[in-house]
Amino acid sequence: MIEERVSQTKLRVAVIGAGIAGTCLFIGLSQNPLLDVQLYEAYPNVGVRGVGLALHGNAMKAMEMVSPEIKKTYFRKSHFMANEEDMEMATQIIIGSGQHAGTLVAELGRAKGRRTVHRAHFIQGLLDDSIPKNRVHFCKRMISIEETEATRATPSKITATFADGTMGEFDILFGSEGVKSPTRKFILGHHPAADAVNYDGWRCFHRLVSMEEAKNALPAESIEKVRMFCTPLGYVNGLPVDLGQTYSISCYQRDSKRFNRDTSRFDASEWRSFCPEVTSLISLLEKEPKEDWNIQDHDGAPAYYRGCVGMIGDAAHATAPHAGNGAAQAIEDVAILTQVFAHVTSRGHVDAALKAFDHVRRPRSQKVVEITRHFGRLYSQDEEERNIEIMRRQMKEGGMYTNEVDMDAQVQAAVLVFQKAI
Repeated sequence: MIEERVSQTKLRVAVIGAGIAGTCLFIGLSQNPLLDVQLYEAYPNVGVRGVGLALHGNAMKAMEMVSPEIKKTYFRKSHFMANEEDMEMATQIIIGSGQHAGTLVAELGRAKGRRTVHRAHFIQGLLDDSIPKNRVHFCKRMISIEETEATRATPSKITATFADGTMGEFDILFGSEGVKSPTRKFILGHHPAADAVNYDGWRCFHRLVSMEEAKNALPAESIEKVRMFCTPLGYVNGLPVDLGQTYSISCYQRDSKRFNRDTSRFDASEWRSFCPEVTSLISLLEKEPKEDWNIQDHDGAPAYYRGCVGMIGDAAHATAPHAGNGAAQAIEDVAILTQVFAHVTSRGHVDAALKAFDHVRRPRSQKVVEITRHFGRLYSQDEEERNIEIMRRQMKEGGMYTNEVDMDAQVQAAVLVFQKAI
């Protein structure tokens, strides 16, 4: 089979966006020698943008299905939270205000040897370890896509136009360029789900501080564990990154519930009435809340592909960070595409592969978006609304759905759809 693939003209594949989704997809698809994969990134470098993350158990399972090299890089770049490799840890969801302050309501993403990492450090590690430099193209912001119709004589071709005026022609294109993806607009056109939304008015304020500064302000438990504190205004958390040298603090604020909506700036005084752990985190953040993002997600798309153009990760199913599963869902996408495209031996198989991916990943990823929205509303309930037992039950159910996925079954289902379609 491999000899047959190599003897054919290679299929030129563009992956747009060098985030976690895009870099992992490059690594996965490149294992098929029929595919000539190129990676395009809008920024001039990866840069330390975004927040720290602690990948959940489902992400670890999916990683292994893409390539063992991804997991090696993750381990090399991440900070080891547990004292022992076999110790299980999870993100703790804790009430941060009112009569139930300090109450643990859920543990999400339980996995052995839990680690934390800054997304940029993980991506740079993948670029350094597994992706040839001549296949990564920076300063390439894609602005439009055109796909010609296939004829009996010639297959369809995809033309991507970049902001610098250059163009590229491809057989297959995957958009992994984030929530405001041009690829999504191409696939969905004027469908109502084409645009990102923020129904509950979520914003994120973020700051990186030295670990020494964090240790001077926070209890040891907040350094040693990933803890999230819920209040009627939203929630705040912190976690070590940069191999434990830096501490990432994030405040996820629900603007629709703010006391003072006259200004959009971060107002630490609105958070001072909550429990000591919250006020300690806020005291670090307020000194220099550099990063401020409008948190957007997507309503369910009717399809994740059109022709030979597909979308993955935040381009396909952007999700808020409330369940900590956005990166994990992107890696699940990549695992399915890697396994299905391993069976692609000709251009005529591409439509069947994309159909199989869409069939398996769209229902699950869109349900995770809905679960995540619900989690955010649970976190930001007013104190009189809270029912601790209901929170525990609903978060346990949602956490089991996101984390305890049978990746083997997902792959088998996708391969079956592919085989039936060819």
